[in-house]
Amino acid sequence: MKKLLLLLLAAALLCALGLLPFHAEDAAKLLPVRTVIVTRSGGAYTVDVGAGVRAVGRTLAEALERLREEVSGLVFLPTAEQVVLTEPAAEAAEAVAESEDFRPAAGVCVTPDPAPDAEALSVYLEAHPLRTTVLDLRAALAEGRAPTLPRLVASDGGFRIE
Repeated sequence: MKKLLLLLLAAALLCALGLLPFHAEDAAKLLPVRTVIVTRSGGAYTVDVGAGVRAVGRTLAEALERLREEVSGLVFLPTAEQVVLTEPAAEAAEAVAESEDFRPAAGVCVTPDPAPDAEALSVYLEAHPLRTTVLDLRAALAEGRAPTLPRLVASDGGFRIE
């Protein structure tokens, strides 16, 4: 009992001093992301997470960092179910694989530029999940082979995965 009390007292002291890795966030400020669209134009990457929320950077990592810094609220990328790269940004597949911002089970695909709307893509990809994931990209790179990404194309007012 004495050890438990000392442990709780130590945890409370560390928490009060801000030394524990836990921090509180206002849930109302969280911006969960379903689909991340990465485009490239003029040597700059644009990350679009829907609802007009986007950021630009020279690299994918810089664009993601600016997204977190510039958006009012906390952009929660680990909820992203899919990462869609436009054809000009397809070389960012390696950066997606190396990024800790995306969960391993998030689907990855390529689409022609300009990219469709993030909300429309989210609805389609919810019903038709991508088979290639961030984890598949990581495995391909670890094995020294180029990853093969499915193509998502607009077709007859909808989408199709090739």
